[in-house]
Amino acid sequence: MKQALNLPKKIYFKTGSAPVALRELSDIYHCNRALLITDPKLYLAGVAAPVVDQLRHQGIRVAEYFTIGETVSYEDLRGALPKLNEFQPDVILGVGGENALSAAKALLALYVDSELDLTAAADDSHLIPACDKAKLVLIAADCTSGAQTSPFAVLKDDEGEIRVLKSIYLLPELSITDADFTQWLTAEGIKNGALKVLSFAVRTYLDPNCTEFTNGLLVDAISLLLKDTKAAMHGNPAAREHLHNAAALVGAACGSVLDTVTTDLPNFPTNEERPTGDNDIRCANLAEQLGFHDCRAFLANCDALAML
Repeated sequence: MKQALNLPKKIYFKTGSAPVALRELSDIYHCNRALLITDPKLYLAGVAAPVVDQLRHQGIRVAEYFTIGETVSYEDLRGALPKLNEFQPDVILGVGGENALSAAKALLALYVDSELDLTAAADDSHLIPACDKAKLVLIAADCTSGAQTSPFAVLKDDEGEIRVLKSIYLLPELSITDADFTQWLTAEGIKNGALKVLSFAVRTYLDPNCTEFTNGLLVDAISLLLKDTKAAMHGNPAAREHLHNAAALVGAACGSVLDTVTTDLPNFPTNEERPTGDNDIRCANLAEQLGFHDCRAFLANCDALAML
């Protein structure tokens, strides 16, 4: 059983909280140079522009890197290294989904050791160094992974295989979950994100390593996802904020329960995951905490979410 709850140093989790959080970079941390990592889609949509504008207004120089794929590759990271080493940032700031935030985490490690063998580090987390050269700040711009609160970085190696780094040294100094950064999401994107996060949440709850410290995070997240996804898809601001918060809760819990994450699993529940009797105690306990009569009623609500 896991014996630690590993979380970012500080978590901001309210719509409109990003400007308050970012002021800490100048007022508390006295940062001078920020390397902002995002992906091309968000860059062109202007999602990261308010962050750049605010940092420059605070007197922080900003360099940007957005040449990353849907899953950040070793090649993407190699392409960022010249700018990273030339600019010498004292804060690395990721804005986006799992790809951009994974890139920011991996670059933090490579900033310490540009020769770090990422494949070996994926197999042995002790190879991932602590970074005292820069702070890590992560701003989530979708509701699909909770990467802003987790210690995982999902990468693609040069052969196209998925490699997952995990280390407490990849947790950010500041994690920002501000639903203002999700305004670009479509209804379909919100639904797909909710299904992915729900699947992560339920499977993590059912994991034997789940503890009292993570149960509550997951139950609250699952409840929000089941109750608020439909309203969020129809543009309800409070529901959208609830989904964004739910993803952050799941990221925090997964990082303290799982040794790795698998990104291509089907949505929960698969046929194999449906209980065939009344002896699935863990699922029954979850259903009870969520206010359902039994596990089957809970699974029916999961199925209904997929049908929206």
